[in-house]
Amino acid sequence: MLSGLAETIPGFEERTGQNQMATAVEKALREEEHLAVEAPCGVGKTFAYLLPAIRHAIENDTRVIVCTANIALQEQIISKDLPALAKAVQKPFRYELIKGIGNYLCLDRAQDLRHEEGRVTFDRHEKAQWKKISRWAEETRSGDVSDLPFEPAQGVWGRVKGIAEFCTGIECHHFDDCFAMEARRRLRDARIIVTNYHLFFAHLRLKAAAKKDVILPSYSAVICDEAHELADITREFFGLRLGPSSIYPLLRGANHYQLGQLSDRLKTASRAFFDEVDAFARSDSYKNRLRTPGYADGEALAEAVSEYRGLLSNLRKGCGGDREVDKIRKHDNVAEAYEETLSEFLRMPDENMVYWIQRNGGLSSRLIDPSEILKSSLFDQCTVIMTSATLAPFDLLQRETGATPVEMTTESPFHFPEQAQLIIPHMRNRPGAPGYLEEINEGIHYILKSLRGRTMCLFTSYRNLDACAQAAESTGIRILRQGDKPRTKLLEEFRTDPSSALFATASFWQGVDIPGEALSCLVIDKLPFLPPNDPLLDALQEKDPRAFLNFSLPKAVLALRQGFGRLIRSKTDRGVVVIFDHRLLSARYGRDFLRALPPCLVHRNLEELENFISA
Repeated sequence: MLSGLAETIPGFEERTGQNQMATAVEKALREEEHLAVEAPCGVGKTFAYLLPAIRHAIENDTRVIVCTANIALQEQIISKDLPALAKAVQKPFRYELIKGIGNYLCLDRAQDLRHEEGRVTFDRHEKAQWKKISRWAEETRSGDVSDLPFEPAQGVWGRVKGIAEFCTGIECHHFDDCFAMEARRRLRDARIIVTNYHLFFAHLRLKAAAKKDVILPSYSAVICDEAHELADITREFFGLRLGPSSIYPLLRGANHYQLGQLSDRLKTASRAFFDEVDAFARSDSYKNRLRTPGYADGEALAEAVSEYRGLLSNLRKGCGGDREVDKIRKHDNVAEAYEETLSEFLRMPDENMVYWIQRNGGLSSRLIDPSEILKSSLFDQCTVIMTSATLAPFDLLQRETGATPVEMTTESPFHFPEQAQLIIPHMRNRPGAPGYLEEINEGIHYILKSLRGRTMCLFTSYRNLDACAQAAESTGIRILRQGDKPRTKLLEEFRTDPSSALFATASFWQGVDIPGEALSCLVIDKLPFLPPNDPLLDALQEKDPRAFLNFSLPKAVLALRQGFGRLIRSKTDRGVVVIFDHRLLSARYGRDFLRALPPCLVHRNLEELENFISA
């Protein structure tokens, strides 16, 4: 299927796994069957699903949605992969990228901020950024935050970005020049639409409520890239959050309409409610998650919000201008969303939702089992192609999505026995035991000095990250630490400075591509199990006595595979993975992890590191 691409795409090489995947995707689209493909790094999976998707969309006069979990991949597809394939396809077609509304400047909110500029508290840096954004708003054609020549502070961009509660996705009094609406209008003539999961799920939710397509136009198939994140993103998206700062948009609205006393009452009631929430979280009655209502009294807060909505309704009735009516309606949308979210947390009515108190005192909820909503809103509606470098074994994917796709795994283009080795050092301490971090630090110091940098250390907690990064400063190696700079900046500095070491957690376990000698050693502190007090895990264990085997273990295996996958990114890469967790060899479940990793030699001594790297 991809054989003709070498004639139009310079440097293109046919790959067996890529052809296998493209053939399977073409068949699934033609026969309208769901497909799950594990395509290891280097297979070239974007071309493998994009080319058959393009041909399917053109030949059947339809659209295909491509969903990814991060903006970097979306922009790669839209700026590199699709333009290259457009040259290889004989018939012209359009493709578009649509981002979440928070990526676009809201002209309405920017205008409000100009009017309220004297009453807004900005520090010197934020004030300078706002002036630049205000000028940019008069010039930009896209309104996309990524087109700004700098990364705006959240305190500034948060005041002017589009927000879902203000925008229904159907109309806007700035309709002729609203950036988010213009981006959506461009989708009408597109055959391939690239977006992220959150916006796609927002479309599904609005479509269910409005009984028609709202954000995205109709489509016949969806391709879910980075599909290992599909279930967890679903859990998060259909969950809720409410914190002490959630009241701020209501306060700004009340102040805008000079409802000073009500603004004070809203602020006081919110503070009192979350003080009670915080007190309950610190009491002996709270264990991991909220189980029953009655943990805090939200009656005064609910009454204040209800009064605010009533006053907005009266203002709207007495208002003559369409623009001001629309603005009042938008403020009421925000208040309504707050009211419904507060009610949800006070009543806790959904048995398929886990509710808990965050460390900062806010309230959160998340779906426990996302399979029903995914099956009804996605898999029962269209053809779905799922792909990732880590999907197998597929039983977890089936349980979490409610789908029974055709399954396949393509072969890797890398030769791991020659390109990589795994070291599981002899350890005196188990993870979490006294002395464990000190022992890890000894190993990391040895690695950094031996390789003079060239190391990325991935941690399962910020506590371990901070302790080990601080200790590594004594090695004299340049230490790049997550949180000190923006993610893209850290990765660029690590990529261009082989004498550095990068210490990170969370998002750096996936989506990081550092080919070459800059990343010669990957260190992992311990097996990435969910913490035992995780609210979702606690709820699952209550429902399923086999939750460890059915959820916790396979999730950890997938996470470790994602982390391991940061090392070998090209056919010429060579490197070592060091995992400071002897449970890989001593625990019964250790074999599940080892079987899931690419085939390579396993050593117990760190001294083997230099032998392999220098060979």
